Order: sequence, then C-alpha cells, then structure tokens
Amino acid sequence: MAIDFNGQVAVVTGAGGALGSAFCRELARRGAAVVANDLGGDPTGQGGSTGYADAVVEELRNLGARAIANYDTVATETGGQAVVDAAMAAFGRVDIVISNAGNQRNGAFGALTGEDIESVLAVHVKGAFNICQPAYRAMMEQGYGRIVLVSSQSGVFGNPYRANYGAAKTALIGLMNVIAQEAPAGIVVNTLFPNAQGGRLGGTPVEQRPDIAFLKAAGARTRHFIEGMKPEFVAALACYMASRDCTSSQHMYSVLGGKYSRLFVGLTRGWYSPGPDAPSCDDIAAHISEIDDRSEYDLPLSGLDEMDTVLSVRRALGLDA
Repeated sequence: MAIDFNGQVAVVTGAGGALGSAFCRELARRGAAVVANDLGGDPTGQGGSTGYADAVVEELRNLGARAIANYDTVATETGGQAVVDAAMAAFGRVDIVISNAGNQRNGAFGALTGEDIESVLAVHVKGAFNICQPAYRAMMEQGYGRIVLVSSQSGVFGNPYRANYGAAKTALIGLMNVIAQEAPAGIVVNTLFPNAQGGRLGGTPVEQRPDIAFLKAAGARTRHFIEGMKPEFVAALACYMASRDCTSSQHMYSVLGGKYSRLFVGLTRGWYSPGPDAPSCDDIAAHISEIDDRSEYDLPLSGLDEMDTVLSVRRALGLDA
C-alpha cells in the first residue's frame, strides 16, 4: 500500500455511522491510531449511547489497530475540546480530523422550527469549529495536519426539505476557504461531498417523510449504480484526502456511485461598468446575458483573487498601466 498512516493519529467524529465506521476501518487498516467519536444519538441528534463508538473500536482492535472510543458531543466547545484531549492523552498527537458528525431534521422550509434549525447548525457548523479548532492548534504545534470537512450535495446543489441541513453543509465550504488561507505549510484542509447507502435507524418512518417524492426519484436513479453506493467508495476518497499524498488545500471533492469529481466555485468574466457613475438597473437588465455567460470564467480562491479579476479587466481596457 503506497498510502499509509503509520505513526499518525486520526479523529473521526460520527464514527458509528455507515460512513464514519468505513473511514475508521480504512484509516486503521493503513496503520492509523483512531479516536472513534460518536454521541450515539438517532438521526435527528436525540438521545445517546456508547454502543456505536464501542462497536467500531472493538472491530478496529480485532484488526490489530490502536483505537479508543469517545462519546462527547461536538455541538459544544467543551465537548470538542474533550475529543481532542482524549486523542492527545491516548496517543500524544492529532494528525487527521474527519469532521463527519451530523444530524438531520428535514421539513418544508416554511415549517422548520427554531429548534430544527439550531440543532442542525449546532452539530454541523459549530461542531466543525468545536472539533477543528483544538485539533488545528495541536497541528500548528507539530507542523502537520489534515482536516477533512464532510459537506453534502444538499448544500452545494440543493435537495428539497433540507434548508437547515443544506445551509449548514454549505457553511463548511466557507470554513474550509478561510482555514486554507490561514494555515501554514504542512496543514491541509479540504471538503468531501459523500454519497452512500446505509444510515442510522430511527427518526420519521420513510413513508411518512415530507421528502418521500425526492427519495423515490433518487432511488430510481441510484439503482443503476447501487454497487457504487457502498461506504467504502467514499472511504477511499476520504482517506486520500487525509493522507500525506494529498498536498493541495481548499479543494472540494465529490463521490457518487463510483464517480469521483472535483467541485469548484467559478466567477463569470461578466460585464464591467467603470465609474464614476453607477449603472442603472436597466443597464444591468441589458447586460444580464453577458453577466450570466459561463463560457469563460475565473476560479478565485480568495477575496483578493476576485479583486484581481477586476484589475485584469481594467488593464485589458487600458484603464490602468
């Protein structure tokens, strides 16, 4: 195996689910010591149990790997710190974080309650901060680290009845973009967009879910490539992203049905209206096709990069030397 994690320590949150446990197995199989964190709640985040994390750790230890279970919630700053503290106490370092913990409270946009929104943001967005901040500090001290933020197509592309979940998952893109610009050489952060079959039981029965039409439409498509929906297909990409071989930061990668792709945010070349007078809304309407034209685009990786696209246009027009 060219990629190995010997001597490295990985923290995986949401480790008891189908994806999380697959991540843990592949990391451990390639030599990593693993901290398997799982609160043990149902898909909505309610309740708790030690059973999920314990089952993963037992499996890893039976494979000969070093592993410990952790049951703290990443939804609080104290909980996230406790997960990293457990890794440091057991293994002395943190090389990898896969921020995978999640919950869902799906519903129509107009019907979502404040609790539906807050509970999902707390786990996905605040949870990413709570686990990654203390891990990042440890990585800074040791001069090395890999952070994998687990996002979703529900955010970047959108799926119905998931406004809270989609918003939370898209927030991770912004988090990645900023960490990547601040992080020193040696610390790499990227975002994973996984799709896989299998999930924790519980919550609203499928036939009673408001998104049943979407689920049926998705099922009709995925049946054609169901073999590629195994969690192991995602684990392969996740473990590459967590490895020394992955040296590029601020990238987004998707895996669906055995197809691996890179996602990116593009900026059309657009229409430029130099000052000093602002254009009218009528001017915008007259040029909207030019603004919308995706035949040429830039891929800025920062706010400064976007500013440079304006300077480039100005130079092309002879407005600046």
